[in-house]
Amino acid sequence: MTIYRIGSFVPYDSNMFLLIGERTMLIDTGSGAITGPIIEYIANLLGGRRLDSIVLTHRHYDHIGGLRDIVPAFRPTVFAGRRDAEAIRTGGRDKISGLDLAPCPAEVHELSEGNAIDLGGHLLETIETPGHTEGCICLYDLETHALFSGDTVFAEGVGRTDFEGGSITDLRASLHKLKELQIDGLYPGHGPCLEHGGKEAIINGFRYTGE
Repeated sequence: MTIYRIGSFVPYDSNMFLLIGERTMLIDTGSGAITGPIIEYIANLLGGRRLDSIVLTHRHYDHIGGLRDIVPAFRPTVFAGRRDAEAIRTGGRDKISGLDLAPCPAEVHELSEGNAIDLGGHLLETIETPGHTEGCICLYDLETHALFSGDTVFAEGVGRTDFEGGSITDLRASLHKLKELQIDGLYPGHGPCLEHGGKEAIINGFRYTGE
């Protein structure tokens, strides 16, 4: 499986990750402020293959806004954590940005703890990690021990908990859950990625929670 990090032309936009194995997956879609070049880049990376799925790590606009254009371009199956899925389905005013988000232009399938998506040789297991939002999820590659962590934890730091639906108590519990895993690579929702040392980033994250 090959992992491509897709950046954005917009400051503070989310990371997007295109995973290409026997099947293909895009993790998060960015804010949607500029999508034309991103869609073209994804299409070039796919090389004529279809995009099988999109997985959204949580409901914030900078991770789901691109659905509006990316879903019609590729017609993938869309997944999100069970506790954020309804907000993504229906859209509405985002409490962080104040933007009006369109409803997802496709059915949103719910992922719960332990659900896995098979990319062929790589099972991406869902880990529910509330704290940044109620429905945050991470995806854990059981083969390579890579963690796609959304805004739960970064290479240096953790996601904010002062937005609606955030909870420092829940975030601490989520970090404790992640700490029990063997984590090598870390692919977060913002900032740099780590090819090694993901477990240390999880442990260091406790410093930002007051624990």
